[in-house]
Amino acid sequence: MDNSIWSVLDVIFVGAGFYVLYGWFVMRTKGEITTTILLNKEVDPKKCRDLEGYKAYISPKMLILGISALIYGTAGLVNTYVTPLPGVAYGIVMVLFLAVLIWFALAARKGVEKFW
Repeated sequence: MDNSIWSVLDVIFVGAGFYVLYGWFVMRTKGEITTTILLNKEVDPKKCRDLEGYKAYISPKMLILGISALIYGTAGLVNTYVTPLPGVAYGIVMVLFLAVLIWFALAARKGVEKFW
């Protein structure tokens, strides 16, 4: 596959990492939930039984996801444009990011089930 598609995906992952961190920051400072990150269309944020409990539950998970997306996207851009990273190191970063992504998706679903 062409490196340019991977570069585009790496930029998307960096942007997604910043967006998740922005959502985390807004939640921590203003108390607002960024619904596009956390909730699907069928879930009404106004019907949450314990909004503060949900924020406390999901906030550290959002921080971990945002940081891991930034690390993965940055590692891919460094690998493509600066210097090739060792294959094992890049593979470890990729596997860890995918594990965090799956973990976050399951935790977000569990949070909706628990607090709605």
